[in-house]
Amino acid sequence: MKTKHGIKVAVIGGGSSYTPELVEGLLKSYEEMPVAELWLVDIEEGKHKLEIVGNLAKRMVKKSGLPIEVHLTLDRRKRLRMPISSQHRSA
Repeated sequence: MKTKHGIKVAVIGGGSSYTPELVEGLLKSYEEMPVAELWLVDIEEGKHKLEIVGNLAKRMVKKSGLPIEVHLTLDRRKRLRMPISSQHRSA
């Protein structure tokens, strides 16, 4: 999904050990594919891993200095169907 200043990327299985590598790739290719929002989505059983990996992703983005918002959620249906402007109000 494209936003006003970049794209929105949703990672299903965001608590995966592969997610930091994906985040690194998004950071390295920011000029070619500017990401405005990164949504890491997982299931309730993966909540602990999502928090660990999600916090690492947030630190990676912060260190890069790029204007990417990182969000963590267990509710994939709600987050994937809502318009971005609505998500900001309900987050």
